[in-house]
Amino acid sequence: MNLSLPKPDLDNRTFDQLVDEARTLIPRNSQEWTDHNLSDPGVTFLELFAWLSEIALYRINLVTDKHHLKYLKLLGVRPWLPKPAKVDLTFSSAQKRTFKEGMQISTKIAGKAVYFQLDDDINIVPAVLEKIVVDEFTSGIFDRSSSNERGDLFFAPFGEYVQKGCALYLGFRTEDGSAPDALNFMCDLYEKDLIEPGKHGDEQDHDFANASLKWEISASSNGQIWKYIVPLDGTKDFKKSGRIVFEGIDDWKASTTIAGLKFNTDYFWLRCRVEDSHYEYPPRIESLRLNTVSATHGLKIRHDNEERVSNGLSDQVFNLERAPVLDRTLKLSVAGEEWTEVEDQDGSGPSDKHFVLGNETGEIRFGDGKRGFVPPAGSAIEIQEYVSGGGVEGNLKAGCLWNADGFNGLITNHRPSTGGKDAQGVEEANKAFLKDLRIPYATITSKDFEYLAINTPGLRVARAKAIPNYNPYDLRSEDPEDNKGSVTVVIIPYTPLEILKVPPGTSEGFKNAVCRHLDEHRLLGTDIHVITPDYVRVSVNAKVVPMDVFSDDSLILGKIIEKLNGFLHPIKGGEDGNGWPIGRSVYISELYNVIEQVEGVNCVIKLSVSGDKGAYNDADGNLLLNSKHSCVYSGNHNVGIIRGTEICRKRK
Repeated sequence: MNLSLPKPDLDNRTFDQLVDEARTLIPRNSQEWTDHNLSDPGVTFLELFAWLSEIALYRINLVTDKHHLKYLKLLGVRPWLPKPAKVDLTFSSAQKRTFKEGMQISTKIAGKAVYFQLDDDINIVPAVLEKIVVDEFTSGIFDRSSSNERGDLFFAPFGEYVQKGCALYLGFRTEDGSAPDALNFMCDLYEKDLIEPGKHGDEQDHDFANASLKWEISASSNGQIWKYIVPLDGTKDFKKSGRIVFEGIDDWKASTTIAGLKFNTDYFWLRCRVEDSHYEYPPRIESLRLNTVSATHGLKIRHDNEERVSNGLSDQVFNLERAPVLDRTLKLSVAGEEWTEVEDQDGSGPSDKHFVLGNETGEIRFGDGKRGFVPPAGSAIEIQEYVSGGGVEGNLKAGCLWNADGFNGLITNHRPSTGGKDAQGVEEANKAFLKDLRIPYATITSKDFEYLAINTPGLRVARAKAIPNYNPYDLRSEDPEDNKGSVTVVIIPYTPLEILKVPPGTSEGFKNAVCRHLDEHRLLGTDIHVITPDYVRVSVNAKVVPMDVFSDDSLILGKIIEKLNGFLHPIKGGEDGNGWPIGRSVYISELYNVIEQVEGVNCVIKLSVSGDKGAYNDADGNLLLNSKHSCVYSGNHNVGIIRGTEICRKRK
């Protein structure tokens, strides 16, 4: 009977195999070595090294995944546990209902029940959002109701250029004409054409303010009187997708007239008005869904009835009925006394009432009397509660039908549930750790400052440039020796706009968030300044000869203007299309090349470029910027057409 413990074989090569492998390499690496017999001293060395390698492989084979996990823990790395998916659930009911946080909702996938829990309380009201009106203040008033009814459309709640006075109107209708006393709706922003928000390790997103919004309800039947109301705004003033909740609404009056528009039906109007705006880009809404709340994958098990009794021995193991188990959700008591869950028993003493839970398997392990107290023999082990969930099982497609005890209405998810992940394996954790080693966490070089600025958690920073030994607020001297220790980081926020009437500015809150992030990683004594570029508005004047005498002049001119706008774009311009480099001048040869690459253009016979903010032309016509932190954006271009192919031949 073999009582030896099984050992894993990370490398199962034997002594003979190692010797044979080394012999086969001799002709490839040393053609002069022709005697491969055992009598040759070189072969003796091969056998010696094979023997030493076999010993090393034996010791390597003793290293298991548990050892790797311990090494990772010593390095401060903990593989993630099963992560639960999240989903937005929309309730439809003809009656008012209230559901509490933690309520179980389920759906069936291939005959198997999948459970979720509500993340918040929700007051379901029998109302319908029918009208969406956008007042762009100076640009007009528009009915955007149809945009909310189709998943492939979006609308800007305050227009493309947000300013004080812009407003969003939401019109609600009820069957019995009574005013809702609460509203819960989910706002999904359109973000498909945006870059991903910054991420830096496991750091939390930086919060910031870039707008001031005021929510009001109509308090008169003519739409002239408004009452201020404060919501619980999960969108943070439309900076991200989230839930907006209004509770305790009273004195709400229906009206057929709003913002100069008249409707055939009375609506209860909710208005969101811009008091102050410094949006980096205009918010865009893909959908507003009433009576919607988020839920997390998991089934709460209370008072597991399975009988578990301690036998008084060390290292006792018990198993839960369901797995995987969400982190820190298990509550367990022994003989009526609650015990504490720990990652491992290495730091536990003989009297510490600790246990270790394997979240993937649902295995509970107690101590051995030296590391962790042993439950006394005959004591009852009671599972008070835990939540089973997490993993890819919770990632469901859109359009599932859901059930809730005592609810006869319709529950559905208009979007897929996302975020469910299985527990991270040891090999995956090793790769993630090695990747993390290459991420800068201290600001040493200019590239480090730029990387950390662009990856400020939660912000979308398109470009950043660090200028060492430079203080933009010290106008007395630009000598680097006078500003040693100062680093100025110039940032440009991302905007999806292709044509910029105004350059992409940043709010003070946005700049402060980047500055806080850099401050957390700077070296002691470094003076950090975060600013936006000094934008230079660039205009091009050109005379162009078309390729075809019968070509459409307006089509060619449109393409040229489009190319110039794209090339002189601070975020999408430049030679590589990744944005105009901060501080870089505009060279006339590049503009010639941009225009002459336009389809239908034969040649450019005359071209000049100009800019504001102190930009000036050198002797060759290039536009030189006035400061290190300047950047360009496209202005009005004047392009004319001249016919005659012989002009290009003479020019060449």
